[in-house]
Parts: sequence; structure tokens; C-alpha cells
Amino acid sequence: MPILLYTYLATEILAPFFASLIILNGVLFLGRLIPLLDVIFKLGIGFADFVRLCAYIAPKLMLFSIPMASMMGVIVAFTKLINDNEMMALKASGIGLYRMLPPVMLVALCTTLLTLYSSTHMIPKGKVATKQLFFQLAKEKIDKGIQPNQFSEGLKNVVVYVDHIDPDTNVWQGVYVSDLRHKDTPITVMARSGFLSARMREMQIILTLTDGSMHRDIDDLTQTIRFNRYTLNLPIEPPTSLDGDSLTQVGKSGMTQDELLEAAEKHGMDSPEGIGMLIEYHQRLALPIGCFILTILGLPLAMQSKPGSRSIGVPLGLLFFVLYYVLLTAAKTVSESGKIPIEQAMWLPNVVFAALTIYFIRRSAQEYSSNFIEKMFEPVLAIFERLPLPAKRKKK
Repeated sequence: MPILLYTYLATEILAPFFASLIILNGVLFLGRLIPLLDVIFKLGIGFADFVRLCAYIAPKLMLFSIPMASMMGVIVAFTKLINDNEMMALKASGIGLYRMLPPVMLVALCTTLLTLYSSTHMIPKGKVATKQLFFQLAKEKIDKGIQPNQFSEGLKNVVVYVDHIDPDTNVWQGVYVSDLRHKDTPITVMARSGFLSARMREMQIILTLTDGSMHRDIDDLTQTIRFNRYTLNLPIEPPTSLDGDSLTQVGKSGMTQDELLEAAEKHGMDSPEGIGMLIEYHQRLALPIGCFILTILGLPLAMQSKPGSRSIGVPLGLLFFVLYYVLLTAAKTVSESGKIPIEQAMWLPNVVFAALTIYFIRRSAQEYSSNFIEKMFEPVLAIFERLPLPAKRKKK
């Protein structure tokens, strides 16, 4: 009986979970579509690279969509059981709330592990891969913009002229560069050959010139320097950021957990940079645990619904979900100020919600049909109750 019951409840949870996950990811992705379109149009990204870019930013979306979808899956599943009077049948069979917890905890554990893997592995790798893809596309754009016997386009304050480009090696022959980025001291470079390369680690696009000379005007003097090898960092036109995240620097979002701790020790645990690294470190661990707690919390919230009446589980779930992230944001702000130790501040929302979850489950188990949560949030739910129901068609 328990295995059959647990399998049935888990199946009921998984269906709305995946549906919610798809919808939430779609909504969150639409919120990032505008900066994506900016990158697409300015770099001329093809469909394959666009799919890669979407795959790289998906882990960050999942960090928010998985906990919410997991919570909504539990709420919707058990609300459906209540509306179909299946919950009444389970109660009549002597199956209480505690016996329904194992499948919910199993689903919560799976979504927690998925969120943990996303926050600690997929997001850093996705950040680095996104920036590498951006620089590779920028390099290709510059390569395509440099044509023999034509002045370059798309390089701000830098003009490049090439006599010939070897189609096999892409080595430039007869290179002329006018660097006007420093208005007071413009630089003119002439070289026998050169080639373009991208340094992925440093996130730099480099023009390497060989066997040439550099001419620079300083006041009334002209300086000429001959060189065998000379490197020049080429400027990248926007977009240099994607939805507020820099594409020219990896930053803490692209670091692994070990790298964050090493960087915090290097900068100093009490320095602003070190505090930022530690906040990122603890946030990646606190969010998956929050996913587990929110999923379990969905069970007592769903139990507040009554057969034949408007379900209050979903609005309550949304309310608690928003409240959790408000507390997490407040914890980050307090941590940055240094008034409270980072470990205590970042884990405080989880402690508060864990205590609320245990309390709500015990009350729901003792008062199966009570509406104590509804009474606690009566003002908010009163607004929800005033929302109009879908209009019914009149019979002709």
C-alpha cells in the first residue's frame, strides 16, 4: 500500500511540476529576450549560436524556476486531490498528513539536488561559456569586417587597412593601423604581417603585428619605434553586457565554489571584495536548501483548500515564495554592511522558513480542516477573493 500510494502521489506532483517549470522558464526567458535580441542583431548570431546562448543562460533561470515549480507542483497536486474528494477517501482510510510526506520529500530532494547542481556547476560554466561565445563571435565579426584593400568598419577609434589576406592561414599582409583612442597621442602602426586572436581567459581580442614600425606624435615631436612583434588590444563595440552581466569580465558569477573561497582569502575576508565572494558562496548553497523547504511548505498550504471553493493554495504559495526571496535579498544587504556575520545572515531565511514549515505541518496534521493559515493572511486573501471568476456562458 505505501509504495502504491507514494507512486501515485509522486506522479500527481510531477505532472504540474513539469508544466509549471516550462511556463516559468518561458516567462523568465521572455524577460531576457530584449538584451538577447541586442546581441543577436549586433553580432549577427545564427540560429545554432542562438540556441547555445539560450542553453548557457538557462541554468540561471532554473535557479528561480525550479524552486517555484516544485512548490507549485505540490500545491496543485494536493489541491486537485482535495477538489476530487480523493483526500477525503485517504482520510477515511486512516492515511494522515505525515504518511503523505515521503513522496513530497522525495520530489523535494530531487529538485534540491538539481538546483544545487545548477547553482554550483552549471551557472559558473554557463557564465564562462557565454563570455567565450561572445568573444568568439566578436572575433569572427572583426575577421569578416576586415577585407583586403578596404578600411575596416565596426572598430571604434581604430582603423585597419590590409593589402592581402591569406585564405588558408588568415594571416594579413601589409597591415596599416591608425589608433585614435588617445586623442592627444594618436598612433600609426605599419607592419609586414599580422593576425587576429582571442584570449579567452583574459577576454581580450588581440591583433599581433610582426616586422613593422610604430609612429607617435608627442607635442611637436615625432617618435618612431621599430619592432619585430607588437600586440594591440582591439576595442569591442557594444553589447558588452547581457541583462546587466558584464561580458568582458568573468567575475564571481563565473567562479567555482573553491575559487570563490580562494578569492575571498586573497582579498581578505573582511574586505568588500571578500564579502561579495562569501555572499555568492553561501547563496549558492542556501538557495537549494530553500527549494527543499519551499517544496515541503507547499503541502500544508495546499491543505487550506476546501472542496468546491476557490483554491487559496496557489496565491499563498506565491506569497511565501516572494517573501522568501525578499528575506534573502535583505540578508544579502545586511551581509554587505558587515553588521551580522555572513553565514548567519545568509542562512537566516532558511531557518525562519524551516520553522514555519514545521509549525504549519504540525497544525495541518492536528487540525486537518482548519484554516489557521488563511486567518493569518486574511487581508491578502481578501483581495484575491475579490478577483472576478471566469464568466460563464449564458444558455440561449
